[in-house]
Amino acid sequence: GGVCDVTSAPAKLGDNTTLPAAYPRTDPWPLVHSPLPVTLLFAFYLFVVALGPFYMRQRKPLKLRGLLIVYNLAMMTLSSYMFYEVRRQDWLLGKHLASA
Repeated sequence: GGVCDVTSAPAKLGDNTTLPAAYPRTDPWPLVHSPLPVTLLFAFYLFVVALGPFYMRQRKPLKLRGLLIVYNLAMMTLSSYMFYEVRRQDWLLGKHLASA
């Protein structure tokens, strides 16, 4: 028995290989057990995208410039910090990305 051995019915592929129908450890995860939740979320997304412009046609645009500037600065700061931490850990562990 390997890691992917499951007792559920396998799905046959064209070249006589088999894949398990589901991985039991992922059963409690949201959106994984069935394709229905993802399909419904996608349909809702399309609904919002289709009706959004219709709903907003007579409304003034939101003024988000200040909020977006703050958000972008926060994302730049977070990305810089994560880059710094990864490089620092690489250096401390003796693993250098440039030599990989």
